[in-house]
Amino acid sequence: MICGNCGNEIRDDAKFCPHCGQMSGPDMAGGLPQGTASYSPSGYTGPEAPVPGGGKKGLIIGGVVAAIAVIAILAVVVSGMLAPAKGQVEKALVKTCAAYAQAEEALGLPDLRDLSREQSYSQGFALTLNSVNSALVGYDMSALSGLGLRLNADFSGEDRQLGFELSAFWDDEDLISFYLTADDDELYFSSPQITGDTLYGVNTETLGADMARTTGDDSMEDVSFNIFDLIDTAMESVDPDRMEQAMKEANEALWQSAKVKKTGGKTLNVNGTEEKTTAYQVTIPQQAMEDYVDTLAELMSAMNYYDLYEEMFRSMGMPQEELEDFLSQLESMDVYGDLASSLKDALDDLGDLELEVCLFDGYVAAVSWSGRVEGSRVELLLTLGGGETYVDDLGMEITVDGMKATVRSTGDHGRESGVFTDETTVRMGTTKVTSELSYDPRETDGNFSWDISISGAGSLEMEGSLTAPDKRSIELDLDTISLKLLGMEVCSFGMEYYAGPFQENIAVDGQAKIITTMSEEELTRMTLDTQERALAWASAMEELFAARLPADLLWAFMS
Repeated sequence: MICGNCGNEIRDDAKFCPHCGQMSGPDMAGGLPQGTASYSPSGYTGPEAPVPGGGKKGLIIGGVVAAIAVIAILAVVVSGMLAPAKGQVEKALVKTCAAYAQAEEALGLPDLRDLSREQSYSQGFALTLNSVNSALVGYDMSALSGLGLRLNADFSGEDRQLGFELSAFWDDEDLISFYLTADDDELYFSSPQITGDTLYGVNTETLGADMARTTGDDSMEDVSFNIFDLIDTAMESVDPDRMEQAMKEANEALWQSAKVKKTGGKTLNVNGTEEKTTAYQVTIPQQAMEDYVDTLAELMSAMNYYDLYEEMFRSMGMPQEELEDFLSQLESMDVYGDLASSLKDALDDLGDLELEVCLFDGYVAAVSWSGRVEGSRVELLLTLGGGETYVDDLGMEITVDGMKATVRSTGDHGRESGVFTDETTVRMGTTKVTSELSYDPRETDGNFSWDISISGAGSLEMEGSLTAPDKRSIELDLDTISLKLLGMEVCSFGMEYYAGPFQENIAVDGQAKIITTMSEEELTRMTLDTQERALAWASAMEELFAARLPADLLWAFMS
C-alpha cells in the first residue's frame, strides 16, 4: 500500500505510516477514492470531442493548473525548510512514536485492558516440574517429575460471579485444592480433600445479623455488604477515559513549555551506523516538570482510597470505633504524595532539563543528557535506528563518574521477515546479560523461544507456543523452561498461562451450606468432619510419597 501523505510504500495492514506518522488505511491510500470519477477538463471524452474556446484557451488553462501545482509543491518544500525548530522536533517525535506503534501492532497480540473495563476475564497459570539434575543433589530426583502448582481466577461483573482456585498436583492427580467462590451475595470456601463435597459459606448481606443471632454479640450486627457492589463502587471511582485525556493534556502542556533551538549538524554513531544528524537543544523548565509530577501524582491517586474505603466500610456497617481507627491509619499514608515530593527534591537539584535531540530522516536518532546527580557526573545517551529499518535497532548508554553501562537491542522488530526477533545485550563492567527472543505469529506450535544468559554464570532457556486464538485472549504454553548454571542444567519446568474473557473455568459442585444458619450441632459435626478429612488426607499423602519416592529421598525430605 502507498501512503497517501508522503508516497512511501507501507504494509497493507498498517494503521500508521512509519515514514511520516500519518494515519493510514483504505481511505488514505494513493489514488482517487472509490466511487470518484476521473476528472476530464471541459467534459473531454475522446478525440472527436470539441474543445470550447479553442486550443489556446485549453493550453492557457493547462498552464495555469501546472503553475498552481508547482507553486503548491514549492510551498510545501519551503515551509518544511523554514518550519520552526520546535515543529521539526515535534514531527520527528510523532513519526517515531508511529513507527513503534506500528511495530507493536505487527505482533498481532490483543490489548487485554478492555477486559478489565468490561469486568469480565479469566486467567490461568500452571507450573510443572519436568526434571531435576540428580547429580547435583546426590539423590535420584526423577520421581518428582510432574509435581506442579495451579492458579485460576474467574470474574464476571455482569453475572456477579467470582472464582479462585489454588491447587497442588502430581501428574494427573490433585494433591490438594482450595476454592473460593462467590455468587452475588453468597461467598463459599471448599476443598475436595478437606471439606468433601460440601461448600461452606456466608451470606455477606446478612452476615452481621446472622453472627449476632448465632453468638449473641450484637456489636457487628449492622455488618452487611456485597462483594460485587464494592467492586462496582471501586470501578466507578476510576474513569479510564478521563485519566487518558488528562494524561494527554499533561503531555501537551509539558511540550508546550519546552524551548527548542537548532544547534546545527552533528555526525553520530547510531547503533553502528555513521549518520549526519541535525541537532536541537530542547529545554524543559523545572516548574513545568514539577507541574507534570503533580499531575501524575493526582492521576495515580485518582481513586480517592480514603473516601472510597470510608464509603465501603460504612455501607458494610463497620462499627464507628473500628472505622475511625482504620481511617486514621489510612490517612497517614500518602504513597503518591511522598513519591511526588521525592521527585520534586530531585528536580531541585536538576533544575531545567536540557536535552540534545538529534534527527535523521525525519526520525529521532538520538537523545542525550549530562549533568550532576547527588554529586556524581551522569551522562545518558539513547540512540534509535541506524539499521535498514528504523525500529530494529536501539541502544542506551549510562555513564556515572566514568563507569559505563550499555544496552543494545537489534533484530526484526517490525516483522519484515514475518518473524519477530530481538537480541538485547546489557553490559556493565565485566558482566554481560544477553536476551534472545523469537516469535512467529504465523505459526501456532513451537513458535516462541526466549533465552536469557549471564556471562560466566548461567542461563534461562524457554521454548513453546504463544498464540492469540480469538484476538481477545492470549495463551502461552512453554514446554521447557530450563535453568542452567555454568552450562549444566539444574532443573526444567513446563508452564501454561491463559488470559481472556470470562469462561467460568471454576465451577465447584456440591452441597452449599451457610455457616451462620447452621445449628450448634451442625457446626460441631462440620468441625469434626473437617478434622477427620484433614488427618485422612495427611495419611494418604504420606502413603503416596512413600510409594512414589526412593527411600533415601523420602528420608531426606522427612528429616
